[in-house]
Amino acid sequence: ARSYHVNARHLLYPNCPITRFPVPNEKVPWETEFLIYDPPFYTAERKDAAAMDPVGENPMGRTGLRGRGSLSCFGPNHTLYPMVTRWRRNEDGAICRKSIKKMLEVLVVKLRLSEHWALPGGSREPGETLPRKLKRILRQEHWLSFENLLMRGMEVYKGYMDDPRNTDNAWIETVAISVHFQDQNDVELNRLNSNLHACNSGASIRWQVVDRRIPLYVNHKTLLQKVAAEFGAHY
Repeated sequence: ARSYHVNARHLLYPNCPITRFPVPNEKVPWETEFLIYDPPFYTAERKDAAAMDPVGENPMGRTGLRGRGSLSCFGPNHTLYPMVTRWRRNEDGAICRKSIKKMLEVLVVKLRLSEHWALPGGSREPGETLPRKLKRILRQEHWLSFENLLMRGMEVYKGYMDDPRNTDNAWIETVAISVHFQDQNDVELNRLNSNLHACNSGASIRWQVVDRRIPLYVNHKTLLQKVAAEFGAHY
């Protein structure tokens, strides 16, 4: 059975009074006829939006909404999510376990106006390596060494993201990169910890234990689950 996007069909579009045209599972694929399909059009006003006509259709099928939505451009919107993990340890430095599996901690961030914790990633400016959200929590002098960490990291996922902001004409595609610190005395880990700062951006940052109850966006949890599986860690 094909799995269809779910978040991209939530009837209420995030942060605006728009309701999607309801799309049942079997009508998601474009190749399936859906004669009464008449989705509303919504394109948010944005200073940085690329001025372009709607071109192309969401490769994963109908979403119940046309236009650019709140995304920055028509077509694919590229995001990058670094998943920075370390082993959870108790006071004496031993790795904590749940049943027999080792436990991970992941670096998460919460922006001032959001009630959700999230991975420190998101959209990148054209020509930039690091997402804006990450730059807001890292001292500028550490940006370059973080880029190097990402280059050494492991690509866990690349492709379409089932996101509630997706529309028929604009959608999110992501690259998720795992950066794991095996050793608690890792020089890079200590350097990263000393360069995290949330003071001027109003963001909160913490190392959060990884399990299925982690209070993250659903699609971030999906990415994190892939990392936990990769390390045979508890989830």
